[in-house]
Amino acid sequence: MTGQFARLGIYAGAFLTVAALLLLVFIPYGSGEFVITTLTAGLGVFLGTISALVIHIERKRQ
Repeated sequence: MTGQFARLGIYAGAFLTVAALLLLVFIPYGSGEFVITTLTAGLGVFLGTISALVIHIERKRQ
């Protein structure tokens, strides 16, 4: 069950990261939206990394 949640975390992290990076192309630098979108991209990368680590640990245990 943990592996399924971790896989969902990877998909959600990838979605957040890709969507935020695409939005960064169209948002003017220095605006509030730019800051929030940059933080969202960072959150997506963090979520994907943590989820990948959980999957790695779960597979190593088995």
